[in-house]
Amino acid sequence: MKYSARPAVFIINSLEGGGAERVMVKLLTIMQSYFVAKNIPVHLILLDDLPESQVCPDYVNKIVLNSQGSLVSGYQQLKPVLAKLKPEYCFSFLTRSNFLNVTLAKRLKFKAIISERVNTTSHLSGGMKDGVSRLLVRLLYNKADSVVAVSEGVKADLIENYAVSSDKISVLYNPYDIEQLQVHASESVSDLPPKPYIIGVGRLVKNKNFSLLLKAYAKASIAENLIILGVGDEEANLKAQAKELGIESKTQFLGFKANPYPYLSNAEYFVSTSNAEGFPNAIVEAMCLEKAVIATNCESGPAEIIAEQYPYRVTGASEEKNGILCELNNAEGVARALSLFSNETVRVSYAAKSKICAKQFSYNAFQEKVIAIIEKVCK
Repeated sequence: MKYSARPAVFIINSLEGGGAERVMVKLLTIMQSYFVAKNIPVHLILLDDLPESQVCPDYVNKIVLNSQGSLVSGYQQLKPVLAKLKPEYCFSFLTRSNFLNVTLAKRLKFKAIISERVNTTSHLSGGMKDGVSRLLVRLLYNKADSVVAVSEGVKADLIENYAVSSDKISVLYNPYDIEQLQVHASESVSDLPPKPYIIGVGRLVKNKNFSLLLKAYAKASIAENLIILGVGDEEANLKAQAKELGIESKTQFLGFKANPYPYLSNAEYFVSTSNAEGFPNAIVEAMCLEKAVIATNCESGPAEIIAEQYPYRVTGASEEKNGILCELNNAEGVARALSLFSNETVRVSYAAKSKICAKQFSYNAFQEKVIAIIEKVCK
């Protein structure tokens, strides 16, 4: 097949099992009709040779490097590949891929579109290595032709803390295949808990703050049981806490589920008590399944989904346009929200609002936004 256009290149560290990797493959899948219609060759470059949890679409030529997590090795291996491909633009996900994309763009005369998938400051909050990364973000991100943030909160962090120009940044929410989620949700599972129950889903780590959910649930003393899906190093502590709070008999930890959607679909509503998010996939997935949502107002994402405002402050629990938003680390506030959702009329009303809200995260909305970002850079 003869191509009439310069290639489009996408770059990511690997296709291991994370959220960014999943979104990269979704992006390539959703954009297939656009690239085929325009006769544009598409390449996906993986910087590291690691086991892959995501399957790259057939129309994309996948190139696997072996930089072993090294920026220097990544540069040495990526430069000759891009020099040969002569792309019109490179679209990268994740910090290391973004650094290389921007660094090589001017030298090899292509446009650099970089995407930030997490709140940079909270993600790079560790020691010296994170300090170097923060400095590189400040030095390099503003040199990109376009910066794509996964939420308004991530955009604000890049502007305020890394001096990225606001007119360079677009917000691109993660895409969700609502019909596919509903198909997964209708699959039968053998260990579905007896109804009624409420649900929390996520890794059992400190950042997800399931400890707050347990405290609030104990305070609210509602009729529904509490189901928690996920695994992580906090599991033993959380189980001990449930026992200490006297809610052990009403709380079930069901572990990791490859398909969490039947459990979510059968719940009365969904609760997220996270301390920080890049963009809270679980909240949107719950909305796609028409579940009412309670969430803490963490950075970043919940306020712009639930209140459709950013930045936004709440105290205690606040009934918003698309759900209830609670103050961070406020067990009383979360308990009040749980009690509010014990009222079926309130809960059913918010379930209907979730259904409407979910439409802005559809595949069609996502494709239109990606096309606009690409065409703005390539005009």
